[in-house]
Amino acid sequence: MKKLPLLILSLLVIITLASCEFDVATETTVYPDGSLDKTIAVEKTDSANFIFNVSGWESSVVRKEKKDTSRTDSIQYDTFKSFHKKFVSVEEANADLSVANDTVLQVTSKFEKKFRWFYTYIHYSETYHKLNKMRLDPEDYFTREDYAFIDRLPAEGQKIAKADELYLNLLHDKIFSKYGEDVMQEEFFTLAGIVVTAQPARDSLKKHKTDLRAALEKLNDRGGVDQNNMLLAALDSFKIPIDQSKVAEFQIAQKKFWKKIGFISTVDDGKFVNRINLPWDVVNTNADSVSGNTLIWSPPTIKFLLKDYTMYGECRRLNWWAVIVSLGIIGLTGYLFVRKRN
Repeated sequence: MKKLPLLILSLLVIITLASCEFDVATETTVYPDGSLDKTIAVEKTDSANFIFNVSGWESSVVRKEKKDTSRTDSIQYDTFKSFHKKFVSVEEANADLSVANDTVLQVTSKFEKKFRWFYTYIHYSETYHKLNKMRLDPEDYFTREDYAFIDRLPAEGQKIAKADELYLNLLHDKIFSKYGEDVMQEEFFTLAGIVVTAQPARDSLKKHKTDLRAALEKLNDRGGVDQNNMLLAALDSFKIPIDQSKVAEFQIAQKKFWKKIGFISTVDDGKFVNRINLPWDVVNTNADSVSGNTLIWSPPTIKFLLKDYTMYGECRRLNWWAVIVSLGIIGLTGYLFVRKRN
């Protein structure tokens, strides 16, 4: 593989995606030997909100001049942080990006090479695993029709029919109202169970399970209570005794919970562009657009909010040696047949 300086690679990713609006842009170049070249560009934000595991990746800051600006007296720039890394195989890439984590987007890559005499095929895919990492199974809330609708949604920014727009709004309401409310209720109940250990207290907690979220909303509206102590204050409002020896464990679990909520919220608000460069002619893909051997997706985050979303492409190369061998066999067979007749 030819090694390019990191800054040039970063600029190439940002420039080639300049026509797309994105918060996070990823680009993967696939080589015939199965090795990968990956670059991730993200609008420069607090690193705690970054959603990929890029520990150990090369990084740089890139500025791109804005196309439109209301100020004419100075040049305005968008600033991006870019990360780059080479991998010898998808297994090595998955060791970085496919590790299960509540606050990192999990991405699994697959590479398969097949020989079919006249052609050699490469099938490559990247799967964004579902963002939802909550306790309640969405299968109990969403129908096959809901999932089929999500599957057929076009790329981010493309127009959809009025009927589909209405269905999408209803689906969002179902996700963030009914399902979301039940999820938060279950999560708060589980957190409270850490400090509520005595059986009479647990019975009382179970009795007030459906009231916990309402009590938290009331405390939040009233103000004056720190978020980290709000659930404990809600338990106190119901006169439910807590085990003080479990408070430290509770605080750790609660911190992880809010970090998980923050991650899902950050990703759900983002715009994603994923670009895959295949080495040969493309013959099959589910990409939103194709340019030569380059596949581009701009999925709305609902595509991978409740279920995994796989982006794939298949390319092939003509095996000239197989063509020559086949022609040689045909020619030899014809020669032997004619010779035998004579």
